[in-house]
Amino acid sequence: MKSEIQLEGIKFWVDENIIYCKINSDFIIDNQKKDIEEIFYNGISLLTQRKYMPMLINMEQISSSNSIKIFKILAQSQSVRGLILSQIFLVKSIGLKVCLIIHNIIKKPFFINKICDDFDVAVKYCNMDNKVFNSLS
Repeated sequence: MKSEIQLEGIKFWVDENIIYCKINSDFIIDNQKKDIEEIFYNGISLLTQRKYMPMLINMEQISSSNSIKIFKILAQSQSVRGLILSQIFLVKSIGLKVCLIIHNIIKKPFFINKICDDFDVAVKYCNMDNKVFNSLS
């Protein structure tokens, strides 16, 4: 299954039971917290049709400061969390990865977020989450 939509600077698609999100470099400039949550909620809702899947958010193309802003919003978003199994963030550097991990520990977000700087590792996390979920259901 592969379907795709574009909402306000974010490309969403589902492939092999993973929700992929790729954020354009100018996304955060035009959007506020409420808008960002709404865009993610709408994108996920349109693609998944109430089927729980992990979400891999690719933030490699955006600046570190914008990555942190988006991470903070999504890490605390109960509305987005209600639609997905897990959030895996793909970042462009080890430094940013460490920064987000520290934020995760300090702020104790709504649920555990995984942060990766390697695409293959991120996909493995997604596949593992699917496997665990499907073995329990």
